[in-house]
Amino acid sequence: MKEQVLKILSAKLTAAALWTAVLLSVLAGTALAEKINLTLKDAPLTIPKDTTVTKNINGIPFGTPGNIDLRIKWHVMTFIPNVFNKLKIELIHGSSVLVTKTCYSVHSNKEPKCFLFKAVNQLESDIAGTWKLRITNNTSDDVNGFNILKEITDINPTVSAIQSTFEPDCSPRNLTLQGGGKVKIAGYSSVERELYGIQSRGGHVTVRGKWHTDVITPNVFVRLKVELLRNGSVVKTDYGYSIHSDQKDKLNLKYDAPAGPSNDTWKLKISNSESSFLLKDFNIEKGFDLNPLVPSFTSTFKPCS
Repeated sequence: MKEQVLKILSAKLTAAALWTAVLLSVLAGTALAEKINLTLKDAPLTIPKDTTVTKNINGIPFGTPGNIDLRIKWHVMTFIPNVFNKLKIELIHGSSVLVTKTCYSVHSNKEPKCFLFKAVNQLESDIAGTWKLRITNNTSDDVNGFNILKEITDINPTVSAIQSTFEPDCSPRNLTLQGGGKVKIAGYSSVERELYGIQSRGGHVTVRGKWHTDVITPNVFVRLKVELLRNGSVVKTDYGYSIHSDQKDKLNLKYDAPAGPSNDTWKLKISNSESSFLLKDFNIEKGFDLNPLVPSFTSTFKPCS
């Protein structure tokens, strides 16, 4: 009986361990889901001595800031084992050389190894230009197997399973509205204003707002209808009160924007359809509003969501 109980407990513990491993694997995959695997055109490459080769890097998206992490390996074409040589590696975007490093293959026993890292800001990512590697072999030996990942045909056991990646910057960006805090909406009317900051790569949009009723009596709050327009078409609608009001249903428009063309036009249509009051100082952030009742807030676009 005792042995039977122990067997049951052992089986349950084994199952629990398996489920834990699966869960950790899923979570790990989620954490890495934002990274984009990069490849090098025509790789693996053979680079003869005293030559320079330039090849495109595939996978770095246009208009997306983030981090480039390159891990580079190659082999010296000689019968002598454990011979390593330096290559000059240049990371190029368009016509600009952004990183230059003379280094050894990542699997070598020498330093510095060819780990190249480059943080790409929004300004750089918006430049129309191909991403490339320029490799110069000024040594006395040809090299082969040059790549930014370990391909299946590289059976050298000393080369670990390397993969170069691009990790998009997924931090939220503040949205801004045409006209800022000076937007006025007359009674039973609506206005449209351009919305700036939604990027073509897609992401999560959150729009909150504040406005004031142009009356002498304090604490008069009016609900607005706010529509998010993409190229003139309504994609999301929300009704709500100013963020500083005493009402529960405050404006909080949320929309998952898909990836699309870089020339998309985004607008907000703000409708004062429930009152005859003039509404003033509408904005999607606090801005320069001196009213102490209005808390500091922003509307945001979060890419990669």
